Amino acid sequence: MNKTRIPISDTGLFSKLICDFIEGNTNLQMYVDEFVSLESITNKINKKKIINREILVSTLNNQYKNTNFYNNDISIVKNNISSILDNKTYTITTGHQLNIFVSPLFLIYKIISIISYVEYLNKQFPDYHFVPCFWMATDDHDFDEINSCTISDKKYTWSLKTNDAIGNLESKTLLPVLKSMKNIFLTNSHGLELYDRYLFAYQNNNNYADATRSILTALFYDYGLVIVDGNCKELKTTFSTHFKDEITNSFTHHMVKKTYNSLRKSYKPQINPMESNLFYLSDSIRSKIKVDKQKYYSDLHNLHWSKNELLNKIDNCPQKFSPNVFLRTLYQESIMPNILYIGGPSEISYWLQLKNMFKHQGVDFPLLALRSHFLILSRKAIRLKSKLGLDFTDLFLDYENKLKKTISCLDSFQTAHQFENLNNQLLKMEQDFKQINSFPINDFYVFKKRFIKEISRLESKILKLNKIKNNTILSQTEKINNEVFIDKNIQEKSSSFIPYYIKYGKSFFNLLIKESSIIDNKYVILTEEDEINHSQ
Repeated sequence: MNKTRIPISDTGLFSKLICDFIEGNTNLQMYVDEFVSLESITNKINKKKIINREILVSTLNNQYKNTNFYNNDISIVKNNISSILDNKTYTITTGHQLNIFVSPLFLIYKIISIISYVEYLNKQFPDYHFVPCFWMATDDHDFDEINSCTISDKKYTWSLKTNDAIGNLESKTLLPVLKSMKNIFLTNSHGLELYDRYLFAYQNNNNYADATRSILTALFYDYGLVIVDGNCKELKTTFSTHFKDEITNSFTHHMVKKTYNSLRKSYKPQINPMESNLFYLSDSIRSKIKVDKQKYYSDLHNLHWSKNELLNKIDNCPQKFSPNVFLRTLYQESIMPNILYIGGPSEISYWLQLKNMFKHQGVDFPLLALRSHFLILSRKAIRLKSKLGLDFTDLFLDYENKLKKTISCLDSFQTAHQFENLNNQLLKMEQDFKQINSFPINDFYVFKKRFIKEISRLESKILKLNKIKNNTILSQTEKINNEVFIDKNIQEKSSSFIPYYIKYGKSFFNLLIKESSIIDNKYVILTEEDEINHSQ
């Protein structure tokens, strides 16, 4: 594939907060430990606090022992797990909900990002060892957010009624959805291999968490990817003091609110502070723990506790307590030797609200990096882009603005240019009138506003006429737009990796790792060749 790299900020897809973050804007310095660089990674290694590595490794070994894997030698993964016992081993982590069939594309891009960083850092720091880790959000119960995927314009849905944590669901219930997709995989050996891996994972594992570990390992075992499931008694026991502190002092709400009020002066924070930050997980139900006049309760469980009863419950059954989006980050970093968390723009946005909370609880706040972003286009789409006079940055415009740009390039009257000249003339007139003593400048502003409105109306009419005259351009612009956006969602959020894996096999991952954006934060546009190489 050919590649083009453009600055993230040029796409128009990212908030001011994220654009300032990747540029290392000093306005955000107070919300990060340091901005990611080789120097900051060195600093983080030197001051990383000691954690209980033995419990983490023991738990991971048990989780892998209880998972059935698809006929793979996973010795690289097991060696990485064992290496975590060494104080010179550190993790590079990302995480996500357990979307069915590891979709959409950006979930794969997150994993690709941590693998790329690990390969890079293992070369840059030969005295240390770095391990890529994927944190499965097995506690999460938002089933409607993970139960569907789109492949080749067709939507597939896992239909269940549940309030349980996603990781606890029975994986075999997903088999009918997989079998309804079987024809997609029958085109070549890559497809058949991928289908068999899904089938094995869902048939031979007891729950969806283990099945997802099995699938991710089948796909990424040779990169040493370690899968972490935090929904277990052993790991939650180590976090029980934080659970109890949350019940007693509501530190999450207080600390996040403090940062929220500061951040909102210049940016739009990702998530509002929440007063309730713990869930109760029992009897296949995950329900928020609420408080009213020192009485704690779970609506869906129909349970009530006093504060002391709840604190005792944490001591005796920590596995029944589940952190929310804010508290989960603290839990994750408290049990892992992690120096860098790699996330998408929404994740980075809410991580920037959390430094005060980490400091208050005495837990290391990790370095943060934005994951890699890719756009994969056909050769035909790139040819149409050039034919229509569009730049690579124009690809990220919505359909109407793409069309407007295309038509303006082909407009023999250069309407947009003439309107721009008129606007410049208005600005000159405004400056001239301001030099005239006692000139009623407000009258001019009224005229200017009315004039600009009429210009905009005329521009819309001309665009409409040009659309009527240029059906071919409309069709060509739509073809490009449909590769970039599906149902108004950017490709990575709406498409699956499955068609690309069927085409390219493991070489698809290798290509993404090679082209992944490390530290420099570029949006990578990949163009597929006319001839597709199916070899691995």
